[in-house]
Amino acid sequence: MACIVQNQRNNGDAKECFRMRMNTVEVVNLRKSFGSLRAVNDVSFEVRQGEILGVLGPNGAGKTTLLELITQRLPKDAGDIQIFEKPIQGNPSALHNIGVCSQDLQLWPLLTCEEQLHFIGKINGMENKKAQKRTAALLERVGLQEKKKTLAQKLSGGMKRRLHLIMSMVHDPDLLIMDEPEAGLDPQSRMLVREFIKSLTPAKTIILTTHNMDEAERLSDRVAIMDKGSILELDTPDALKRKLVPEDTLDIVFDKKINAPWGLDNEKYNIQVKDKILTVVGENLISLVPEILDKILTQMGNPILFDFRRSSLEDAFIKLTGRRLRE
Repeated sequence: MACIVQNQRNNGDAKECFRMRMNTVEVVNLRKSFGSLRAVNDVSFEVRQGEILGVLGPNGAGKTTLLELITQRLPKDAGDIQIFEKPIQGNPSALHNIGVCSQDLQLWPLLTCEEQLHFIGKINGMENKKAQKRTAALLERVGLQEKKKTLAQKLSGGMKRRLHLIMSMVHDPDLLIMDEPEAGLDPQSRMLVREFIKSLTPAKTIILTTHNMDEAERLSDRVAIMDKGSILELDTPDALKRKLVPEDTLDIVFDKKINAPWGLDNEKYNIQVKDKILTVVGENLISLVPEILDKILTQMGNPILFDFRRSSLEDAFIKLTGRRLRE
């Protein structure tokens, strides 16, 4: 039986419970081609109840195609998709329990915010009172309650994006599919939307695509990195960083050009010198920083700046997919 954990994502009990949850989505050997292009190439994964799965990838990696296959907007060439432990093909009740927030805004310009939501509710068979109550709650959650009587065409770009987001969940689905939900938002709106999405779990299961590494790392329980139609890695953000880019970096900056120090050779880290900057790279470097700084200060004098940073999810992404620009 699936278990519900509230506000316990970081403790051991929550992790154990997380492993026990049922799969909301299960994809097995999914394939989709467009001519000679294999857009989705034998993809298999599962998404657990109450989980946020972030899907990352360069342009053309197959992210949007994958979402369109899961939501039956595109027919698959091969493979199986199960939603709530039942095949999705020929299962309209499963589709009704999915909310889709596409990358392209889909609004009716001459309807007000609340009219848009009421209409979506009606399409999904909601009673008027329930749709009205749900509409009021959602508008407030994303800071649009004062704009409820405003036509969509008169909203700012960020407001349209927030309205588009909540339109996908008026009917209170258990599975939400979001394609770039933070696209085009200013920093304040990004924070609001991010907190809103996070608050939806564990009651909802969410799959989202993004190019924003910070968004993926802050939101996702696990991250799938796609390229050329395949999932290259799928794990928690921390596990991906430990596996792919375990090194920490310490940059020490001086006010004049420096030479390589002596007596700092160590199998636990590497030292590089370029002009005025000495860079130390190694795994679990933070525990060695006091020792390194002590030796450097004794030998080379006081620096004007030092900067310590851990590897990021972006570093892991670049390690897997490369630095080459994609069309």
